[in-house]
Parts: sequence; C-alpha cells; structure tokens
Amino acid sequence: MTKLYADEALYALLCKYLLGEADVAERQWVDDWLKSDPDHPGLLSALEKLLQEQPHMVVTPADTERAWQSLSAKMGGKVVTYKWRKWWTAAAVILIAAGTGLLWLTVRNSRTQRFTGPVVAQLKDGTTVQLEDKAQLQVLAGFGGRQREVSLEGKATFNVTPDAARPFIIKLGKRSIKVLGTRFMVDFAAGKKGALRVHVDTGQIMVTDRSSRDSVVLSAGMLLEQQEEKVPFRIAAHVADAARQQLVFTDIPLSEVLQTIEVIYHVKVTADAALLQLPVTATFTGETAENVLASIAFMTNADVEKKDTVVILKKHEE
Repeated sequence: MTKLYADEALYALLCKYLLGEADVAERQWVDDWLKSDPDHPGLLSALEKLLQEQPHMVVTPADTERAWQSLSAKMGGKVVTYKWRKWWTAAAVILIAAGTGLLWLTVRNSRTQRFTGPVVAQLKDGTTVQLEDKAQLQVLAGFGGRQREVSLEGKATFNVTPDAARPFIIKLGKRSIKVLGTRFMVDFAAGKKGALRVHVDTGQIMVTDRSSRDSVVLSAGMLLEQQEEKVPFRIAAHVADAARQQLVFTDIPLSEVLQTIEVIYHVKVTADAALLQLPVTATFTGETAENVLASIAFMTNADVEKKDTVVILKKHEE
C-alpha cells in the first residue's frame, strides 16, 4: 500500500501515528505497513528520532503553508479544510527537512539492509558481494558514512572497493575481517563452534578472533581455516583457487608445501628433516591428496609411507 502514497503523504500519516492523533483505520494501516517490510520499523524509528531532535527548528507560517500545499497536491490536489494540530506542524517539519535532504540521510543511515543468497548484493560504496545459497548478509546501519560494516553467515565472495579512510569490516560472531580493498571468499557457519574459511584472491585482509585475541594478515593466495572460536588459525599459502583446489608452487621449500597440503586436504603430513628445505615447483588442480603427495615424493626422491592417520615422506634409500 505504500506505493499509493507519495513520500510526503506517507511521512504526514506516520507523524500522525507517532503523535497519537491517527484514527483507528489509520493506525491499522500503519500497523500493516510496519509488518510488510523489515525496513519499515527502522524508517518509523528514524522519523520518531527526527521529530524528537528537531523541535527547535524554526518553521514560519509561510514554510508551513508551502509544506501543506505540497502535501495536499501529492494527495490528489483536493481542497481540504484542516485544523492546526501537532501532527500538521510535525509534517511540515518533516517536509522541510526532506527538502534539505536531512530526512533522507537520517532514514537511509538508520536502515539495516538484508540480503539472502543466492544473489549478488550491490552495496552503496561500489562493493559487490556474491552470496551463495542460503548465505545471509546484513549491511549495518550507517554503512557508507563514517564506517563500512556488514555481518555474514554462510559463504560469499567479496569484491571490496578500496577506501583507506573507511576500512570494510565483516563481523562473524566474535571474529571479524578488516579489509582495505580486495577480492576474497568467506565461508562462515554461525555460532561459537562455527567453522571459518577465508581465501584471498587479491589484496590484503586482517582476520581477528576476539575470544583468543589472535589476528593474522592474509595476502593473495593465502587461505585460513578455523574449526571454531579460540582454536588456532591454520594458514595455507600458494592457493590460486580454493574452490578448484588449485595449488601453485614455484621453488617453494617442501616444509611450506606440506603445510598447505595439510590445510587444503585435512591430512597430517611429516617428512625427514633432510627433505624439508628441498624446493618444489609444481601446479595441481583438483587432484587428490594421494596424487599430490605421490608427485611431490617423485620430485624430491622420497618414499611415501602411512602410519595410522599420518603420511610420512622418507628419503629414498638406494
């Protein structure tokens, strides 16, 4: 029903509602309007705050008359006889504030936007967020003003517009990600035991866990996993594409290669000390852990052994 009213008419009716001068039918309409959109209660709250903060605003009779004529015209141009009640004055204040852009800024900044995947969310600062199925993104009130804060549940890929003065913050329960401008993926399951997975395509981000007071800076090609709050972060590097399990190593020490394999494939791997500094150059895409380790063993002249749940690379004896 909101579309049946011009903005000015809607503001006038909401003022009447807030000041207790709406009749039964009008109150019922506003109650239904509040339930029709999750953003509407925020709009009403912003309007109430504006009314409370603007009683000192000087409104001349001429201002009020112009505001009323505009409101009357928007409602159909009917000639209406009215009494000067509190809500007429309030409506005039709102109309004048709207004319200066004050109302729009107040309402816009008080809203919390919500997106549910699968969808690509276009944010006010130019940032795009590709939400996977059932992922939920909340753009917190005031976004684009002094701060850029959102919260996420589920999996999403962010392409953040750079702005050094206003870092982009993603809230993940007691964990958070601080961004200056980059493209990265986040997969977060809500709750204290919610697992977190982050992969950076370009740029740098900082991931923080307030419960463990731990933080780490990730750059391009790095992947972070954390099974739940307070447990240590697990970091892998040289991950070109997390979804496709594409790993790119160029003269990388075997010790670092094995660390990446452990995080990506969730296996425990050790190697003889004599092998750990050997350089590895290889690219793997979508391979199994067994195939990757067999290839690395061949390149480093090692044998692969398995003991319980641990894979061991041992120097090949001639």
